[in-house]
Amino acid sequence: MLSRKEQDKAGILLPEPWRQKVENVLYSVYQEQCDHQQKSFQVHGLTYPNEFYLAVGLLNQDKLEVAPVTYIVSMDLDEKNQDPEKYLDTLIDSLGVFFDSYFADENWNDYICNWTEASYKDLNFFYKVSRENVALSIQAEYLLNQ
Repeated sequence: MLSRKEQDKAGILLPEPWRQKVENVLYSVYQEQCDHQQKSFQVHGLTYPNEFYLAVGLLNQDKLEVAPVTYIVSMDLDEKNQDPEKYLDTLIDSLGVFFDSYFADENWNDYICNWTEASYKDLNFFYKVSRENVALSIQAEYLLNQ
């Protein structure tokens, strides 16, 4: 449900130090904007045998009925690049490119519902931008798989 590809097995959650690293980088750059909008980042990541999935939502934790802005990025894994940690920094940079444009325009409304291929620092990946609350999607997937 969360991954870009059809998966037979559940994803493995991103290790907490990696998740925390992404969150710390985002807050180090965007803390002022988050405080102004009264929103916070929520980082989720999963690895599958053939895919690395990272989703970062910007949401109001006190008003969950307000839809977040969520940047989702997916990268193929194969024999050449089985270590997603090596690519995490580049994917964090792609988050920065997105959130720079988001915070630069007060009327930003450029959602991309379909997976779009991109390349950054010689790394190919796919991304989309949605209103999805990924934490709720993870809970739904967990319940559906019970």
